[in-house]
Amino acid sequence: MDAGELRNFTPEELNVRVKQWKDELFRSRFKAQTAEARDTSVVRKLRRDIARALTVIGEKNSGVVIAAKPVQEKAVEDKPAKKTAKKKKA
Repeated sequence: MDAGELRNFTPEELNVRVKQWKDELFRSRFKAQTAEARDTSVVRKLRRDIARALTVIGEKNSGVVIAAKPVQEKAVEDKPAKKTAKKKKA
């Protein structure tokens, strides 16, 4: 989850999410150790989500004001075609 999305939540909601993520992280660690997990990157993703949420909670508690960006769907932008350089003749 993106930090911008987390800033839209209240500190109480963030604390609930952190608790849920910590429980899920606990279970995921056991699955990774017992080779039950197919996707071991879940542990890393959960740790980072927890860290982001705790950072946002700290910002809110200390009074740091960072404007929360409205959640928008990412649109696929058309990339301009690359121009090929012409070779110089000697």
